[in-house]
Amino acid sequence: MSSVDIRINQLSTATTTVVLVLLCFAFVFGLVGLILNIIVFTRPNLRNEPCSFYFLSSTYFNLFFVTIIIPVRILSNSFNIDLAYYYIGICKIEYFAFYSVRTISCWLIAIACIDRYFHSSKSVHIRQISSLKTAKRTTFVIILFIPICYSHMIVYMNIKYTPNQSGNLAPSCNSDNEIHRLFLVIWYMTLYSFCPSFLMTFFGLLTLRNIREHCQTITRITKNNPINRRTDRQVLHMLTAQVFVIIIATLPQSINQLYITFTANLVKDRLRLAEENLSSKTLGGLTFFTHSSTFYLFTISGTIFRKELCKFFRQYFCFQRNRIHVVGDKSRHIPVSLRNL
Repeated sequence: MSSVDIRINQLSTATTTVVLVLLCFAFVFGLVGLILNIIVFTRPNLRNEPCSFYFLSSTYFNLFFVTIIIPVRILSNSFNIDLAYYYIGICKIEYFAFYSVRTISCWLIAIACIDRYFHSSKSVHIRQISSLKTAKRTTFVIILFIPICYSHMIVYMNIKYTPNQSGNLAPSCNSDNEIHRLFLVIWYMTLYSFCPSFLMTFFGLLTLRNIREHCQTITRITKNNPINRRTDRQVLHMLTAQVFVIIIATLPQSINQLYITFTANLVKDRLRLAEENLSSKTLGGLTFFTHSSTFYLFTISGTIFRKELCKFFRQYFCFQRNRIHVVGDKSRHIPVSLRNL
């Protein structure tokens, strides 16, 4: 066996191992974290916040991603088991659904950034846009709009045979039109990475400017409700952490996809194909943490989130404490939930 063959085998083994570890880690920690996300964002102190509604909606789509998409990708990348490579109907529906779900999740976070900008404005009329009613309507529009943007995939996606990292022809689910393949990569990169990242960054900076310039106004508006003021600040911290991870995790993979598309017609040796396969699947695996790490980001960055999480655990998993109340000359033990302490 030549040194090139040995190197190719090493790269192939590394690809399988790295992807399997990344995806299993994302699945386990994502499943636990997203379930806890749902519990926290449906608690009384957060459920009426429009930004929390966007977080909660995004969590539901992330949960679909973690429980459906990640197992399918594990079977496909690590064990070469993927029905989409053999049944054209599954090919079309699977990739259409996967692209749509990932993009909807990111756009809901981007809209949450816009909501924080509205909420921090000193204009009463602009602040009124930030409401739970608006959040529900906007979420509904996003859920309808994004699948429409990807509807062309149902027409063009097909089963193709292309060289794999070993140089052998292998089935894959991809567009059978060269122009559409290029369009799909650019379209996906724009919808999934560039546009949400730009909106998050742009409106995040505007929100910070509003807070700095109109701090006294915001304080006067919320001075009678310190709980809401603290909640607003902590939600902004949580949002900032989520934005940072989305930008860092999605941009490299999008740029790599663009490179792969532009060099698709070049003649590549087996070693280069193996190297590109490793980079593509590794960067693709890292994007999965965009959808599975939200709970841990919220726990680290959001005090209000941590408090609500602790309240939940105390309420349902800890024993009730007894508080002694003295009534006249008698005392009695009254069980009081930790939630009310």
